[in-house]
Amino acid sequence: MIVTVTLNPAVDEEYLVPEFRPGGWFRASKVQRSPGGKGINVSLVLKQLGLETAAMGFLAGFSGEYIRDVLRKTQITTNFLHVRGETRTNVYIVDEVGKVETGLAEPGPYISEEEIARFVSNYERILKRTSLVVLGGSLPPGIPQDFYCELIRIARQRDIPTFIDAAGAPLLAALDEGPTYAKVDQRFMGSYEGVSLNSLDNLIEAVTRVHALGVEWVIASYRTYGNVFFTPEGIFLAEFDRKGIVSMFGSGESLVAGLILSDKEGMDTRGRILFGMAAALENALHVEKGVRDRAAVEKLIPRIRLEKLS
Repeated sequence: MIVTVTLNPAVDEEYLVPEFRPGGWFRASKVQRSPGGKGINVSLVLKQLGLETAAMGFLAGFSGEYIRDVLRKTQITTNFLHVRGETRTNVYIVDEVGKVETGLAEPGPYISEEEIARFVSNYERILKRTSLVVLGGSLPPGIPQDFYCELIRIARQRDIPTFIDAAGAPLLAALDEGPTYAKVDQRFMGSYEGVSLNSLDNLIEAVTRVHALGVEWVIASYRTYGNVFFTPEGIFLAEFDRKGIVSMFGSGESLVAGLILSDKEGMDTRGRILFGMAAALENALHVEKGVRDRAAVEKLIPRIRLEKLS
């Protein structure tokens, strides 16, 4: 079983607004409300692709109950701890005309030391029947910045691979522990490296240094519609065009889910990248997060441009 960890879940509210700009009053043409957080999003896409997962983390208040209820109705196993406060809401606005996307994220409820200890106990129990752990997203107040590092260490002691998709200090700490897979943001890596990563050569150097920490697969965003993949078979660049794209919100998690499923099915490196990128593209073609089904993903594979760089 694949376990996804979302320590700071959210209710995602996505609005499509014609010609959005600051300081105005607008009427949305479409609104989408859904459970969110990187790990939860990966679980939802894996379910859409036919793979069973269990989602865990912290939930609070009415919003937390909403997330739990939707996941259970979707037949995703839940193993969340309910804590005091209120699960956060994230607002995402897509300008239909200018194709500009704006997001606003709340911090989330405070997590106590006792609640952290209870989570770790649950985590250790669920690992007994886990084949892969996906760790994703921000950390709520109260969680130490190196907490992902601890979760990776616990999984490694049981020979369970891990996939981290995060940013900032939590990601840097996690990389030191050497997860099996790491998805990193180009802008964040550029800030960390202190150089612009708009140059493909600079980006390759950055992901090479991450790989040297013991990370088998490094996925780094490149421009808007591409990713660089450092794999055991070499370095690849994959891109797709922007034709028909409505919103990139959630495409990163669809990419992660596509890579996981294709690995489970024994696809080679090129096949995994193509399927993952096609899942990301399929997500981007509609306002709803996730993919419509596997057939819709496979239909888009011919639109992916894949080049081996080294």
